[in-house]
Amino acid sequence: MKRISVLIFSVIIICISVFSASAVDYKCDAETVSDAVYLENLNAGAVVYEKASDQRSYPASTTKIMTFIITAENVGDLDRTSVTIKQDVIDGIDPESTVMGLSAHVGEQVSVRDLLYGLMLPSGNDAALVLADYVGGGIAGFAEKMNAKAAELGCTNTHFANPHGLYDPDHYTTARDMALIAKHAMTIPGFMEICNTVYYTPEGFNTLHNTNYMLDPNAEGGAYYYQYTRGIKTGYLDEAGKCLVTSSDKDGDQYLCVCLGAKFSYEENVNYAMKDTAKLYGWAYENLGMQTLYSPADSLSSVDVKYVRNGRTLSAVPEKDITAFLPNSYDKNRLKVELNCPEQVEAPVTKGDVLGTVSVKYEDLDLGATNLVAAEDIERDISPLEVFVTEHLVLVIVLAAVLVLIVILLIILLSARSARKRRKARQRSRAGRRYRD
Repeated sequence: MKRISVLIFSVIIICISVFSASAVDYKCDAETVSDAVYLENLNAGAVVYEKASDQRSYPASTTKIMTFIITAENVGDLDRTSVTIKQDVIDGIDPESTVMGLSAHVGEQVSVRDLLYGLMLPSGNDAALVLADYVGGGIAGFAEKMNAKAAELGCTNTHFANPHGLYDPDHYTTARDMALIAKHAMTIPGFMEICNTVYYTPEGFNTLHNTNYMLDPNAEGGAYYYQYTRGIKTGYLDEAGKCLVTSSDKDGDQYLCVCLGAKFSYEENVNYAMKDTAKLYGWAYENLGMQTLYSPADSLSSVDVKYVRNGRTLSAVPEKDITAFLPNSYDKNRLKVELNCPEQVEAPVTKGDVLGTVSVKYEDLDLGATNLVAAEDIERDISPLEVFVTEHLVLVIVLAAVLVLIVILLIILLSARSARKRRKARQRSRAGRRYRD
């Protein structure tokens, strides 16, 4: 029989896929004010908190994340491509609207990169209109590109009517869809650099200040500052409430949080979208993490070994650590282990030989599978013939008895045949004598 090391098994590496919060109870005790919330651990792809995440919401200026995507994917060189600022494009913007100040630069050329800074930091609606005109030939053409991209990204309940997010009843998204949009934007070169910048001064402009106060310890007296925040975009309309899309990074552990529809009043003047976000990040970093469920030191199965004395067994262990993104207080008794492993193998065995696979579940969450391998070397010290004789002793005795019986019968038959020949010989001899006489 061929050695175990040449047996072919499917190698399935342990992995975590995207699962809803219903698959595992992450036991979030943080109370949120925002109408719709979505929190995902980006390393594991695990959605750890949701609140009305599929509910239609007005995105306000978080819309500009998609505006950035469409611009960056349609302009080859952000630094060397410049756009002439046209009066008719920026006409009609509410003077109270957030802008980067393009009205003072009509007729001048501004680089696309500077326009993107003006789009993302002060949430410039003027920058959004200029980019939409340049890339899409106007609001309608640009919105068409936005909606096509949203569909491409898998957004199922999103429709954009403009590039800036000002109110339109036909302009909506969900927290889950906005997370899809933001995750794609994060892969675009330059996106995170721009949206994570606190202050930026384009040539000839006043300094632009990021409206995301979670990035700036000096903004609002540090009331919203959260040191692990990375970007991304704020938003506010009376109809939408306070909106916020951010990511965070603490020692490489990354999250994405979307909060939409946090009620706001100028009398109270509290941005609950930022408060909710900081609260959720704090809870997640304190209570969740990658857990090592089993390691190569853990024997998950005991396998009998043929061709060795004294009935030795072999420990089957995971080929590598089996890890999963779970609460720090997860109950190990709720792990379900399924083994695909033979009951017996043949020596010799080499440490690391693949014996089978192990799959692990926690509650309703399938954590995947990895190889089961031999934990040690085991040499053969019994020949196959010895094993056969030992395991089939009764058969050997029966066969021996049958063989002896056959030999006896042959002896008897041969003896009888010989006796007959002697008798015939004697008879011929006597007959000959009578004839001679």
